[in-house]
Amino acid sequence: MEQSLYSQYFCLSLYSKKYPIKPSTLYHILVGKRTASILFKAHSYHIINFFSVFPHLQREQYDKMIHHFIAKGWIKAAIADEEFYLSAQGDIEVENYFSNHFYPTNLNQLTQGKETKEFWKKVLFLTQVLSELRYKNKRYLPIDKEFKTQLWVKEWLKRSPLDKQELAISYGKEWVQVLKEMDSFDAEIIVSQLTGHAKFGKTSTQIATKLGIEPMEVAFLLQHAISQLMDKINNKKESYPLFYLIYQESSGDRYSSLSQSTKLTAHYLENGRSIEEIAIKRKLKVNTIAEHVIELAIIFPDFEVARFIPRDEYERLNALFNRHEAISYEELVVKMPRVPFSWYRLIQVERSRTFE
Repeated sequence: MEQSLYSQYFCLSLYSKKYPIKPSTLYHILVGKRTASILFKAHSYHIINFFSVFPHLQREQYDKMIHHFIAKGWIKAAIADEEFYLSAQGDIEVENYFSNHFYPTNLNQLTQGKETKEFWKKVLFLTQVLSELRYKNKRYLPIDKEFKTQLWVKEWLKRSPLDKQELAISYGKEWVQVLKEMDSFDAEIIVSQLTGHAKFGKTSTQIATKLGIEPMEVAFLLQHAISQLMDKINNKKESYPLFYLIYQESSGDRYSSLSQSTKLTAHYLENGRSIEEIAIKRKLKVNTIAEHVIELAIIFPDFEVARFIPRDEYERLNALFNRHEAISYEELVVKMPRVPFSWYRLIQVERSRTFE
C-alpha cells in the first residue's frame, strides 16, 4: 500500500532546517522502537510527542518516501550524508500543504496515546449500550467484541447506584452538555463516530470522504477532538461525574505509558533504591537499569537527574558542558575517564530542558 499524501507531508514536516536528522532514526521514532537512545533522539529532534505515531509503517514504504523527498530536493544531505536537513523548498512544501490541512500540534502519543485510546474505546461502547438500554432493546450487535471491554461495561453498570434508565438519561445529558462546550467541528467529529439506537458511527474512511480529506488526517483530527473532550471532563469533574469515572479508569497512574520493565524500575526508584540495588534485585545488568533511568528523565521533565550522579562529578560535568555544549562522550572521557555513558546522557537530557 502506498503512503498517503497526508502522511508523506507529515513525515516531511519532522525534518528541520536547524539540525540534521537521520532517516533511519526517524523511522524508529515513528514506529516506536523503545530504547533509551531512540527516545533521546526523539527528544533531541523535538518530536518526542510523535513517538510511535505510525506503529505499522513498513520500512520499504518509508525508504521509498525518503528517496522521493531527496529526488524532489525537499531534504538535503548534511556533511555526514546519512543525515538530512529540510531544504528551503521542502519548507515551502510543508507550509503550503498544512495551510489547508490539520497539523497535530498538541498530540502527545508517547504519554497520552494509550489512555486516549482506552478512554475512547470505553466511551464508545458504553454510549451504544446505554442508548439501547434507553430504548429497552436487547437485540443489537455490540460494536466492541473484545471480552475485556464487554466485561468492563457489565461491571461498570453493576457498580452504579442509579437505576439503568436513570443512568442512561444522566449519561445522555452529560453528552449533550460537554458537546455544547466543545468547538463545533471537534463536536461534529466526535458525534460522527458514535453508535446508538438506530444510529451507526461512521468509519474514518467515511468521514474522510465526506470532508474531502484522507483517513490519516481524520485519525489526527479525532485524536485531537478526544483530547479536548478529556480535558473538558477533567477540568469540570463535578459537571461530568459519569464521564469522569471513565476518565479515571482509563488514565492509570503516572507510569502507565511506560513498558512493564521501566515501570518496575520507576517504582523501585520511588522507594529509594539505587541503580545498583535494583539491578541486583531484578537480576539485570546495571546498564539496563541505567537505560530505564534515562528513559524516565526524557519522559518526565520533573525527574531529578542530580540524584544519580555524585555531587562533585555532577558539577564538573556541567562545567565541561558550559565550556563546550556539544561535547561528545569520546571527548568527555579524555577529561573524565571514569564517567559512565549514562551520566553523560542524563546531563544532556537535563540541560536540554533549559536550553532548548
